Formats: sequence, C-alpha cells, structure tokens
Amino acid sequence: MKKTASEVIKQLLKKHKNLQSGDSAGLEYDRIPFNIPALDKLTGGGIPKKRFTLIYGPTNVGKSYLASQIVVNVQKQGGVAAWIDTELSYDPKWVKKCGVDTKNLLFLQPTTGEEAFSTIRELMLDGVDIIVLDSIAGLVPTVVLDEEFSYNPMAWQARFVNSALPKLLPNLKYGSALVAINQVRSSVGPTALDNMPGGLAQSFFAHFLIQVRRQGWIKEGKQNVGFDMDIRLRKTKAGGENWNSATIPFRVEGGIDIMESYIREAIKQRLIKQAGPWYTYNEIKLQGLNGVKEFFIENKKLFKELQSELTT
Repeated sequence: MKKTASEVIKQLLKKHKNLQSGDSAGLEYDRIPFNIPALDKLTGGGIPKKRFTLIYGPTNVGKSYLASQIVVNVQKQGGVAAWIDTELSYDPKWVKKCGVDTKNLLFLQPTTGEEAFSTIRELMLDGVDIIVLDSIAGLVPTVVLDEEFSYNPMAWQARFVNSALPKLLPNLKYGSALVAINQVRSSVGPTALDNMPGGLAQSFFAHFLIQVRRQGWIKEGKQNVGFDMDIRLRKTKAGGENWNSATIPFRVEGGIDIMESYIREAIKQRLIKQAGPWYTYNEIKLQGLNGVKEFFIENKKLFKELQSELTT
C-alpha cells in the first residue's frame, strides 16, 4: 500500500535531522509594537523579530527617531537593544530625550564595515532583541579604508553590502530584529529615483521596507513646529498593509505626538466625529484639533478610554 504524504514526511523528518515541519514553533516570530494605532495597523502589529527591516528616506525626516522608538518599546518589554553607529552621529542626550534608556543600551561605533557586521552577527547569536544599524551609508570596508583618500573603485559599497548580508541574515533565526537605516541620495539624470548607498541587495534581502518622507508642516501661528511623517510600507514578507501608508505627526521638540496620533485615528474610525472645525466625542462638542487635544490633556481618564477603544 502506498504511504500517505503524512507518513512520508514523518519518515523524512527522522532521516534528515536538519529538516523540520513547516508549522514548527521555532518558525513563529514576535513583533515589537510602535504603540501608535496607525503604525501598528500598517505593519501588522509592529516590527517583526527574526526579520530584517530597512527604514529609508531623505535627510531630516525622522528615520533615526522612528528607530529609537522601536528601541524604547523593546526596553519597556524588558528586552535588550543594541545601536551600531557608523555615522558618528549618536548623541546620548538626544537619544535619552527620545525615551531610550541609554544606560542599558549596547552601543558600538565601528571603525570598519567588517567590524559592524561581525558584531551584529555576534549579537544575533546572543539573542539580542533588536539591533539598529545607523546607517548602511556609513559602512566602509577595510579594503577601502586602508587605501588613499582618492581610492574609489566602482560600486565598492554595494559589493560589500551584497556579499555581507547573505552571510549575516541566516542568524536572524535566533530571534533578533535587525533594523537598518539608510538615506536616499540624488540620482544623476532627469528622473529622480530613490537611490540608496549600498546598492540593490539591501532592498532585495529586506523583509520590511519602510519609506519615510515629510508630507506637510505642523504650524503654531506662523511658526513651523513639526511636520507630518508619511510612512509607507514599500515591501513586506511579514504581513502588514503592503504599499499602504500612515501619516504621523512629528514635533521637533517633542518627537511623535502620541496623543494626536490617537486622536487622528479616532477621527478616521469615526469615534470622534468631525463637522468642519467642530469635533464631537461622546456628545461633547469641541472646536479645532488643538481644542480636542486640550480636552484630553485635561481628561486623561477619557483619553485612556479612547486608547482602549482603538486597541481592542
């Protein structure tokens, strides 16, 4: 009698010790939430562990801040976070202001790209919850670093990243989330393309490809105090809303405006109803978005109820 597929699979699993069933518990992965409704909805619950996430966009749009908030939420969950600074741009005071517990943050400023990747691999083997690489643009391999300043072989950085990532990413299976940041650079020619230092390999290997752009300014009177972050999920192999986007208010002095993010989502879901400049919540009528914020600042219990409605 011919064996069933189930019987054959059991036999092969015993024979080949490196194989496992496709529903093995070890293949499951957790997520690191943003705790911002629009972003958690966009990403399917947050940044996935055991996966490689690439956050990219032009300068000064909040990429590093966004990564810092993922670190904050890992630390709140009791996890371990590491920050690899290849740009020498790490500012402990700024990072602490973002909410990161810098005392319990693993940190490295590597001299070479090889040092950065070898350290990341070691941290993955140790099961560190999240590793932030800021940024791919700052990676310089030894072969370039040891030469004269004029030494500039074609596509040296892309070749380095292309050869390093396939060696690095298999170690994600130990549980880490790798989050890399990169910048968009100007392209030569009449068409503006989202070119990034490091070549195409990073986009190919990324499980999550998150684009960050500035959409519009937030004003108080005539002064610009922040801007709307347009966050788009350009590619996903880990769920979420592929090619969809979320708009998040970012204030220069205070970072992502969590309260306004919840209020905007509540308006979108009609928990807060809008009619022109007027907003209604539980039959309470309020004028203007700032009026709604002031109301919830004064009524924190009601804001917690609103948060609960949006997260259930």
